[in-house]
Amino acid sequence: MDITNNLYEKFKEKFEGVNGECHRVSTMESLADLMSDILTQKGVKTLSIFESPLSQASNLKEKLSGAGFEVHTDDLLSSTAHDDAGITEVKWGIAELGTLVQIAPEVDNRLCSTLVPIHIALLKTSSVLPELDDMLETIHSLPQIPGFVGFMSGPSRSSDIERILEIGVHGPEQVIAILVDE
Repeated sequence: MDITNNLYEKFKEKFEGVNGECHRVSTMESLADLMSDILTQKGVKTLSIFESPLSQASNLKEKLSGAGFEVHTDDLLSSTAHDDAGITEVKWGIAELGTLVQIAPEVDNRLCSTLVPIHIALLKTSSVLPELDDMLETIHSLPQIPGFVGFMSGPSRSSDIERILEIGVHGPEQVIAILVDE
């Protein structure tokens, strides 16, 4: 567990260093409670969820709906254009860079992570890899290279020719990673 804790701490430090927000929960039960607190604090009323093993195992759709949020899981092309937040599950994290790695051949998955102002990425704590080389080796060892692999390091950033930095121009203004130990 020390290796996992060390990787998490390094990931958190790097991720927050690029204006990401990082949280960790130990159980699936505590995920929905933390998520509800974060969404309330951010003023979120509507959200889109691209359903995944972590969101389904923690019953996020039902629990967040029960907490008063308007939750969309269908017709995400339409809902993500107007929702306050999107929730996806990412496959890996890279501790060295504080980067999330999304395998998302489905358009709806990408919409929930890029079209909304706030992207909340769920990740198993055990899926944080030490370095970029480990990540590339992992992808290379897959039976088939995925059709889409996205690397996300904090909120979207852009700057013009005068070097004026803008956040959220080509993607979310806020990116929140929630790592789940279970």
